[in-house]
Amino acid sequence: MTCADCSSDPGLLLALNGADERLQLALGSLAPGAAGGAAFLAAQEWTVPGSAVRFLAPGIKQVLDSLSLAAKDIRRIACVVGPGSFTGLRMSLALAQGLAAATGAQLAGLDHLELLASEAAQCLEEDRGAVAALVWSRRGQVYAQAYTRKAGQAAPLGPPQVVALAALPEFFATLPRPLSLLGGGLRRNLAFFEELAGRDPGLRLLPALWDAPRASALLDLASRAAFGPQAIEPVYLRASDAEDNIAAIAAGRGLSAAEAQAILDRGSRPI
Repeated sequence: MTCADCSSDPGLLLALNGADERLQLALGSLAPGAAGGAAFLAAQEWTVPGSAVRFLAPGIKQVLDSLSLAAKDIRRIACVVGPGSFTGLRMSLALAQGLAAATGAQLAGLDHLELLASEAAQCLEEDRGAVAALVWSRRGQVYAQAYTRKAGQAAPLGPPQVVALAALPEFFATLPRPLSLLGGGLRRNLAFFEELAGRDPGLRLLPALWDAPRASALLDLASRAAFGPQAIEPVYLRASDAEDNIAAIAAGRGLSAAEAQAILDRGSRPI
């Protein structure tokens, strides 16, 4: 039995995003009916890379307290599952699933690249061309996915990928123009993309306000998600730095690579 079974009050929708530098939460009031959406109530944002655990739980409590609401009022929790920051994703997902276990709320995972592209598709004036959402992936790479824009909606042109900066011209070559680029992966490698756009007039570099979604866009995508009782798991797309460097890390701690891998495997099980 979930909380929704216990009351005629449709309750609250909580949406969380710990996938990038800007940590976000948005709270909405669920409308009656399966497809009723959610009315925006409040939001909090912090630019605190790697510190989700210190801010997110107190932030949720502060928002609920300010509205004279309680955690038991939360019926649905949506959390961005990636791709993005390994630490931010693990911390925000752990909190979402712990809160769901305590309240009986149902869960849904949200795609980070879709979240970025959906807002651009709805808000950019020109209703043609494509959008490429780019999220920072370290090591001279970005997480990338392209979407067409039609009638204010974003439809994927292919799967999400990890793309080296040097391979991006080829990745972009077959995509419709104008091609709008946005996200933290753009901002972190701005000089590279400015040079690329200088050679390709069909590329448009969106300003920094597009690096992260608005809280209202996070809540909107969450209100259209498919919720259920199942656990949600992170989407990383690439191996973590710890996995790639496990032999060196293990040696520094007096462990064999096999012992370190066993520890890593235990910590990587679904929450």
